[in-house]
Formats: sequence, structure tokens, C-alpha cells
Amino acid sequence: MENMLKRLGIAVLGVVVTLAYWSYRGPQSASTEVEGIPAKVWEGGSDILAIEVESSTSARFSIGFDQGDKSLQTWTRVAPGTHTWTISVPKGAGGIIELSADGPKVGDKLRWKVRLNGETVDEQSETLEQPLAAGYGFFLQSEYDDYTAIEKKEAGN
Repeated sequence: MENMLKRLGIAVLGVVVTLAYWSYRGPQSASTEVEGIPAKVWEGGSDILAIEVESSTSARFSIGFDQGDKSLQTWTRVAPGTHTWTISVPKGAGGIIELSADGPKVGDKLRWKVRLNGETVDEQSETLEQPLAAGYGFFLQSEYDDYTAIEKKEAGN
């Protein structure tokens, strides 16, 4: 009987600790990951983000969207060549854009151009000059607090 009461006490203590942790942690964002780049994020908006990528090797293109307690991570595999996406984005949504080469070789190239409402706001290009060391990647990446308020970057930065 004493052993059963001890087990019951431990179980109740576990529930109390779990509830306290959830209360302390607060609400968590609703994060979703999907394959495919959407034409419209959540309710969309009047701002249009257009991204053109070019790769000499197969790659993975990803773009994330974070707004308050919402998060959407999207990605797609791309074959060598040029690919373009046009996305209607809501104000206040930001995130990370990345183009990462799969198994790149010396001489492979990555390039992108990011436009907001028709104006080029970011251009980057890289060429792999030497073999990658183990654990390293070949990619382009930019992070934005709000896609609808991107300030123009100089080419190559």
C-alpha cells in the first residue's frame, strides 16, 4: 500500500511539473514545413516577392516565413538551370532564403536575384573555387525581418 501511494505521489508530481513547465513556457508558434514554394503565404498581401535562382548543379531551394506566432518553412529540389517563384507575402512576414548545392564540384555556380514589387533588392552569386572540406556546404543565404521592407543590397553582398 505504501509503495502504491508513493507511485501515485510521483505521478501527481509529474503532472504538476509538466503543467508548470507548459505555463512557464507560454504559447508556442504553430510551425509547418511543406515541400513546394507557395504562390501566396497565409492571407497574402499587396507585396510581391519574386526570386530567380540559377544553379549549375542540382540544389535545394528553401524559403521560410515567420510572422508573430506563425511559421511556415518551404522547400523544393531544383535541377540545374534557372527557376523563378513569385510569392504574395503579408506585411511583417520575414525569414531565411537559401539555395544550397547538392554535391557541388569545383567550378559550380549559384546565383539569385530577389525582387520586391519589381525592384531588385538582392543579387548574389558564388562560384566554387576549390573542393569542399568535409562538413562544409556551398550555398547562398539571406535573412530578412520583413520581406515587404527589404532594403536594396549591393550586388555580391
